Amino acid sequence: FVQEVVQEVRMKCLTLFTVGLLGAALATTHLKETFDDGWKERWVESTHKGAEAGKWEWTAGEFYNDAEADKGVKTAENARFYGLSAKFEKFSNKEKTLYIQFSVKHEQNIDCGGGYVKLFPSGLDQADMHGDSPYNIMFGPDICGPGTKKVHVIFTYKGKNHLIKKDIRCKDDVYTHLYTLVVYPDNSYEVRIDDNKVES
Repeated sequence: FVQEVVQEVRMKCLTLFTVGLLGAALATTHLKETFDDGWKERWVESTHKGAEAGKWEWTAGEFYNDAEADKGVKTAENARFYGLSAKFEKFSNKEKTLYIQFSVKHEQNIDCGGGYVKLFPSGLDQADMHGDSPYNIMFGPDICGPGTKKVHVIFTYKGKNHLIKKDIRCKDDVYTHLYTLVVYPDNSYEVRIDDNKVES
């Protein structure tokens, strides 16, 4: 599997990320990324959009608790496409609870942008990753104008994407928020924002 921190979308935001992917049954951590020094060796930037692709910056952002410890990756240019992925070992969550968790901070009032995670099949061409690349799960906040401020939860089954039909409002302020998707062995799910259950 490969994880995409931000789906290829036109971004008009500056976003910081910390990413975690856990399988809870035996507390196996499949991917944990704190974006410390050396993160660029672990992540691949998509070159699919060429000159329209934005640059990533390693920073704690405009405000933080500790300038070094709070560093993450930030989208550094407005109105660009962003795609970043990291490989991890193939796994199955059959009969196990799966946790997908990451933090996002939108430091400016954004008009349109997403800060979501996708889990891809292991055969993804990371350098050519784009919005139509097939994925297994997509999860995270999406903001587009005053009318769209929601958390996407999309599961792919037999080649079809299934968007949950419930409206989950995302946070649209400038603070760091923790987004968690829990997928249970019975195929039920739970969405948490800042560790508060907001949907199941």
